[in-house]
Amino acid sequence: MKQIKQYLLPLAIGGVMACNSGTTKTTDDTSTVGNEDITAVDTGMTKGMAQDLNKDKFSDDSLRDDAGFVTKAAEDGMYEVRLSADAQTKTANAGVKKLAAHMQQAHEKANKQLMELAAKKSITVPTVIAQGKVDDINRLLEKSGNDFDKAFVEELSDKHEKAIRLFEDASKDVKDEELKAWFSKTLPELRNHLEMVKKEQAKLK
Repeated sequence: MKQIKQYLLPLAIGGVMACNSGTTKTTDDTSTVGNEDITAVDTGMTKGMAQDLNKDKFSDDSLRDDAGFVTKAAEDGMYEVRLSADAQTKTANAGVKKLAAHMQQAHEKANKQLMELAAKKSITVPTVIAQGKVDDINRLLEKSGNDFDKAFVEELSDKHEKAIRLFEDASKDVKDEELKAWFSKTLPELRNHLEMVKKEQAKLK
């Protein structure tokens, strides 16, 4: 069966990992959709692994907390990219396809910015999403037609609402000024994304 490797964070992952120099684990968990096996983790760094390395790396609690916001935002961003990329190949709805393409492009750009900041701050970040999140996408991909479109847009809405709450907290609680500025700068874009999603969601009812 064909194996599809997990979407990695775009651009310069090798450089980021070199800066963070941690030992990664390898797993071979797969989930099946149709005739394809989608591999969740392929010699990659999960959020949990990254968080463990950051706890060992930073003795100051505030730095650990900052790293926690970064690792969470990084995994969420990868999930959005993966979900949106898969949706573009699944949907036949022009509006949904356009929305998915915009989300993929926007989150790839944000991911790149966050990775550059994380490398600068020596924060270890995940490079793959957890198996449970892959399973969530796989279950969504089992739907078809309008059922898929509605489920995809609903998932986008839910994830953006959660991301907005995360970024609101980060904008207040992150101690590093550069990281705080990035979260604050990116927050309005997430709110704009949610408005776009809600408009598309209304069309599908």
